[in-house]
Amino acid sequence: MTRTFTEPTLNDLLADPVVHLVMKADGLSRALVREWMETIRQARAKGPRPSERRA
Repeated sequence: MTRTFTEPTLNDLLADPVVHLVMKADGLSRALVREWMETIRQARAKGPRPSERRA
């Protein structure tokens, strides 16, 4: 039987107990990571900043 690898989603990672312990040790919370990801999604939806556009 061959299994294919599927990359975990953000929610999969945040639900993982080991990831949670590492985040806690680093002073991060699930809510903070979700907030960062939402900020990144919104920035990507706006497109590149003028300084990042290619000539």
